[in-house]
Amino acid sequence: MVNKTRIELTERQERVLQAIKSFILERGYSPTIRQLGEILHITNPSAVFKHVRSLEKKGYVRREAGELNPTGFPAAVESHVKVPLLGFVPAGHPQEAIDLSHEAVEVPDWMLGRKKGNVFCVQVEGKSMVDAYIDDGDRVLVERTNTASSGEMVIAFLEDGSVTLKRLSLERGRIALMPENPEFEPIEVSQLRILGRVIGVMRKY
Repeated sequence: MVNKTRIELTERQERVLQAIKSFILERGYSPTIRQLGEILHITNPSAVFKHVRSLEKKGYVRREAGELNPTGFPAAVESHVKVPLLGFVPAGHPQEAIDLSHEAVEVPDWMLGRKKGNVFCVQVEGKSMVDAYIDDGDRVLVERTNTASSGEMVIAFLEDGSVTLKRLSLERGRIALMPENPEFEPIEVSQLRILGRVIGVMRKY
């Protein structure tokens, strides 16, 4: 049997972890960076995000589809599968994606589940989704699909040929791509094509 030893947390990291757990227990979903900051009385979102990244690095939380899931223990060694890296996707202002179709990345098997063979990976450029725990340089796993529900994070292909990563909003016939950063504005469109929906986030330290 392999012993699992908890990696020591700082006092502030412990407070952040407990705040995440309490929020999820009370509301049934994970808090955003801004909500965590309000709970912890930390006004700088970057400072909150830094603590979250430290918790993730130490294995106390996992980011899945833009949500935090506390684990309690450092992540165990998992089997991996290769997923094609299709290029860069802007999480800021929409722009043309770069094709890198000959590359691949290794992904923990548990992140794909039954979706194996229908998932690709893209690297994020920009900071419009930081409140959904997706930062510049992160790699996101995307399930190929041409449909998505309101509230899901998607890779969208716009009429002008540009591509962007945003949260889809469908209300009263209005189609909007919503950022998760107050410094960016929503993008309203008359129509768009969904290339896929986000199912996971990966990060290298």
